[in-house]
This record gives sequence, structure tokens and C-alpha cells, in this order.
Amino acid sequence: MAEFVGSTNLDLTGVYPLFRQVLSKQSVNEYCRNGTQATGIQETLEDRASSISKFPLLSQFSIAEMLGYTQSVLLKDTDQFSMASALEVREPFFDYKLVEYVLRIPDRIKYPKFPKSLLVESVTPLLPDEIVHRRKMGFVLPWERWMRTELKGFCETRLTSLAEREIVSPERIRSQWADFVRGSKGVTWSQLWHIVVLADWLETNKF
Repeated sequence: MAEFVGSTNLDLTGVYPLFRQVLSKQSVNEYCRNGTQATGIQETLEDRASSISKFPLLSQFSIAEMLGYTQSVLLKDTDQFSMASALEVREPFFDYKLVEYVLRIPDRIKYPKFPKSLLVESVTPLLPDEIVHRRKMGFVLPWERWMRTELKGFCETRLTSLAEREIVSPERIRSQWADFVRGSKGVTWSQLWHIVVLADWLETNKF
């Protein structure tokens, strides 16, 4: 939020990447000796800015979401996990005709009165209110506990290896891991897990 408030770029290319980042630019600078660069999604949005700007504002953020988190995380993860179980998954809401139609809908119609209101209103005659308006039920895996117990050795080995590389600050990595193990509220499991995965990827691919 501090980065957002202090930003001078408040258009789609500046705002959307902020709300999808795991590490702030300040955190990246503290971990990485070479500083920050433009993210992939930021470059993609900048390249397509003129065509995206023709759509209503809410649709612009939907386009950013499809080009970014949806495409690189949700769809990819769904495909990998389903195929690992020999399942074929289809995404009917991504039919290109439906996507093109919804993106053209004006903001005054699509502005959410409640979560996913456009979708909910489209199925209201078919589903009862207790279904479409029921409280959202999250699904959270115990990563924080795993990283301090079963995965602790795995994490420490990867972080130690990464700390030996010239591209990162070894002091920062060691101090953040020590704070996390002690239970410091200032270090989240997701921040460190991304770094562990990076270290594992570099080792696996012999970089």
C-alpha cells in the first residue's frame, strides 16, 4: 500500500502489477544486488496499452488479470495438477466469444454490487440464493508450519546455496530465514517460499 500511495504511475500498467506482486520493489532491492527491473506483466501491459485502453476500465483490469495471474498461474497450475492425475480440464468461461462479449459490457452494468455480481445475476433464476450468496470458503495449505517442520531442511539447504551466489545479498536471506523460523510476524511464508523455489529451480537447471 505504501508503494501504491507513493507511486506516480496510477494507470493500469503501474497499478495492476502492484496488487499482484509477492515482493515489493524495496524487498527485491534488499534481496537482489542488481536492483529491480520491470516485471513481465508490466512490460506486456505497456506493449498493449493502446489496444487495452479502448475497453471499459473494469474490463482493462480483467484483461490484465487474464494476461498475468490467470494465464501464468491459475491456468498453468490447473493444467499441471489435472494432467498429473490423468484428467482433462476445460474452462468454459474462457470461450473466446463469451470473453469478447463480457469485455465489451459497460462498467455501469458490470460494476460489482457484491462479489462476481454479473455471474451471480446471470444464474440467479437457476440457483437459489443460499447457494450463490453463501459465504466464501477458503482452502489454505499449512505452508507456514511445513516450512518450519517437514520442509525446514529442504528450505535451509536451498537458501544456503542461494546465499552463496553473487546475485543476492546473503545477509538478507539469512536474517529473513532466521526471523521466519523464530516466528517473526514481519516475514511471511510466501515471500520466503518464492525464494526457496527460485533457488531450487537454479540448482535443478544447473545455473
